[in-house]
Amino acid sequence: MIFIFSDFGINGPYSGTMRSVVMRMAPKVPMCDLMVDAPDRNPKAASYLLAALCCEFKPGDVVLAVVDPGVGSARKGVVVQSDGVSFVGPDNGLFEIIMRRGKDVSMRTIDWMPDDPSASFHGRDIFAPVAAMIATNTSFETHPMAAKDRNITAQGWPDELAEVIYVDAYGNLMTGLLAQKMSDQLVLNNQVVSGARTFSDVNLGEGFHYRNSIGLCEIAVNCGRADQQFDAVIGTAVAKHRLDDNNL
Repeated sequence: MIFIFSDFGINGPYSGTMRSVVMRMAPKVPMCDLMVDAPDRNPKAASYLLAALCCEFKPGDVVLAVVDPGVGSARKGVVVQSDGVSFVGPDNGLFEIIMRRGKDVSMRTIDWMPDDPSASFHGRDIFAPVAAMIATNTSFETHPMAAKDRNITAQGWPDELAEVIYVDAYGNLMTGLLAQKMSDQLVLNNQVVSGARTFSDVNLGEGFHYRNSIGLCEIAVNCGRADQQFDAVIGTAVAKHRLDDNNL
């Protein structure tokens, strides 16, 4: 299966035209739009989100991932192999957390190029064809990328990100923290948030944090919007609450 993960959204031609390239080149391979609203032009937040979504993939799958504010710059296009799954996209940190958490990992630079690629749409012109070629076992030019040549900025990112990385349609706040490591309380914009198992375990309008379906710590409000109640957006810091902290 080919999964597509991008920040293109549903408006405009970008998602559709990139998808059409894959469909023409690999018509017999099932394809799934995993996300078209990944963190907007934010490879760092998207990296933690994509790594959590690895629970959806199986060996042999191909993930076409494009969150690429540096398109057309000197950044490389890469193929990452992690535990049997192929990830295709830019070397801007998008695959950094996947590579750290994988057991059998390699990274290759894409050398293949079409005759006349757009400087601003590598998702359509380079990454989509490469994803289709991988899915159909078609050869193309690559070479190994050494660890020292990977994105330097991303290598300094923490293993878990204590920030909001995604706000869903309900206003729920996914964080870059793994839920199984969470203490009982968090602090978000000077508000203390207690933990619960699920929505119905708290009162209507009450905020709480919980382990979401992909293993991340998520903050929500029962029948409300956490983004509004906690005045939070992507990038808002989240901290563990020290029980002896009387300043909150």
